[in-house]
Amino acid sequence: MATKRFRTARYWHNALLMFWGVPFLVLPGIIVGASSGNFALLWVSIGVSVAAIALAAKRDRRKSVVYELDETRLVIVDGNERHAYAMNDIADASLLDRAAAREYLREMIQSRGAGADAAGITAVFEQHCTVDIGLVSYTLGLGRALIDRMPNAKNDLVLVRLRNGEARALSPLHAQDFVESLNRRKLL
Repeated sequence: MATKRFRTARYWHNALLMFWGVPFLVLPGIIVGASSGNFALLWVSIGVSVAAIALAAKRDRRKSVVYELDETRLVIVDGNERHAYAMNDIADASLLDRAAAREYLREMIQSRGAGADAAGITAVFEQHCTVDIGLVSYTLGLGRALIDRMPNAKNDLVLVRLRNGEARALSPLHAQDFVESLNRRKLL
């Protein structure tokens, strides 16, 4: 079997949500400026809007990762780094949505006990994932709730569990095909 490559998915949900929210941030400044002649609120709201869009775009624009499957291993090319996992080191792979990914991560942290390094566990879990799973919310949970309910947010992640107890969230563009290919190669 030849090596099969999967590109990572990239969604701009946070930036689009902020972009659509700009009129609601700027409109009060326009109304106050037009009625009083003082456009200070308009300039502040424009500045806040630009900063919010830039912050959301920065969050959505993560690194690009390539997942390569050959007969014996899964290779993750992350910039200049290459991480290889032998097929017999992978316990299983399954589709996962973002809400389930957050819950799985919470359970994994709780199972390690009170002294567990939550930031370290989270960093390892989403190290090779380019999709925002919604751990940090700038919209008080509103954006996360909207994104979780979108049709393309269902099963857009892959949970790969390793035999050593670790787990990785991956975000291939074609998640279903990735899971099928990985599980097929594990059977060889």
